[in-house]
Amino acid sequence: MAKKKSRNKKGARKKQNKRQIKDNYSFKEMDMTFEGARDFQQLYLLAKQFGFREPKFEEAFQRFEESYKQYRALKVIPDRFNHFFAKKGWIAFENLSFPLMEKCVQLAEQGKPDEAEDVLVEYFTSREQVNFLATRLMALKEFSPRRALLSNALEDHFCERYHASVPLFLMMIDGFVNDFEHIGFFAENVELTVWDTIAAHDSGLGTIAKIFGKSRKKTTDEEVTLPFRNGILHGRDLGYANKKVSSKALSTLLALRDWADAIKAGKKGIDKEFVPPTFEESMQQVASSLEQFQENQKQREHMNNWVKRDLTVGEDLPEKGDVNDYTENTPERALIGFLYYLEKKNFGYMAKMVSKHFTEDKTNGKLAGELHEVFEKKKLMDFKLVNIYDNAPAISEIEVLLEFEREEDNTHFEVLHKFRMCYEDENGETVPRGYKEAEWKIMIHTIRELEYSHIRRGNSK
Repeated sequence: MAKKKSRNKKGARKKQNKRQIKDNYSFKEMDMTFEGARDFQQLYLLAKQFGFREPKFEEAFQRFEESYKQYRALKVIPDRFNHFFAKKGWIAFENLSFPLMEKCVQLAEQGKPDEAEDVLVEYFTSREQVNFLATRLMALKEFSPRRALLSNALEDHFCERYHASVPLFLMMIDGFVNDFEHIGFFAENVELTVWDTIAAHDSGLGTIAKIFGKSRKKTTDEEVTLPFRNGILHGRDLGYANKKVSSKALSTLLALRDWADAIKAGKKGIDKEFVPPTFEESMQQVASSLEQFQENQKQREHMNNWVKRDLTVGEDLPEKGDVNDYTENTPERALIGFLYYLEKKNFGYMAKMVSKHFTEDKTNGKLAGELHEVFEKKKLMDFKLVNIYDNAPAISEIEVLLEFEREEDNTHFEVLHKFRMCYEDENGETVPRGYKEAEWKIMIHTIRELEYSHIRRGNSK
């Protein structure tokens, strides 16, 4: 009898593991929403025959078929992506570009998996594409101790110093998971599956953790294409320093942001089955769900159509001018305002211009106090813009030559410094520039780096 019970448990577990991403609770909810929308559409068409007309509904239903077609593709692509690429070291995750996944699946279905991998490597070696995902990860409070390390690893990665980037990515993957689970990513008994997720689905992080964590007992200098943690960090796989291995390790690290979000949302340990809502509940959800889905689609389209600006300081905009000399709602205008406040040592207004990333638990007064500590021994005497880099739809970096007076001995020194700017809404959420009303804010770590600049980089005059 006991054996029979054991077999039943095993069978239940096997059945559970066959669940696909498209069976996730959220997708089931969306399925029901679209079914409800179809019912609602029929009711509206009937009501129109009796003279009822609502422009809002007209516009929504015009987009309905297109949205439904996009949703059906979105629903199956993550499963297909993991089917083709998980064993190769790539997994789908919530914030990975859908057009990218779709293109790679199409190539794989055409019998071109190597071309698909080339597309993935190109994506994860592009500063513009990676910076947006990396900024999301670094914005996570739990990741903040590793922020500087990730910046260094990314620079190594983009400069093709893969011998340095790969071990750093692997170390951060292991340590970051350990902070949440008290057991590392590559540990044999780690449980990385989280309910109602894409990144942490059975076919996602848990699958590649087993692949990357395989035992590697033989020393070899042959090139490998997977970031085998044990072989690399224990000095056995000597041929790891290539862009494919580095890109796969980076992709996994970036996917952990979505895993961490799910953990923080309390999804760990849940296994709730979807219960269809009543007809009345469906009708209440339809309008808001359709509107939200269309909003997400618009935002993705806006990001895909984004083009970075090609600006030359001194030609397209002045090195130093009044705030009004710079185009409204641009990162350079925001930074110029910040620097003028710094000249006046108005730390209260400066604090309002700091990004909420890494500072969400601090009041404006505490931030003002921190800024005062950074600049208390030096006074900004002059500045001029040098370069502007639009790295991503919501991220820009601005290089500025700053002249300070060291108050302890009244000597002057110059610092060439890069400020990182983030476009975010009132809730501190990063949004693509120009998509909706938001403001350019300055990332706090690029301000903190100035605290000891006169020691590290200063030149007395």
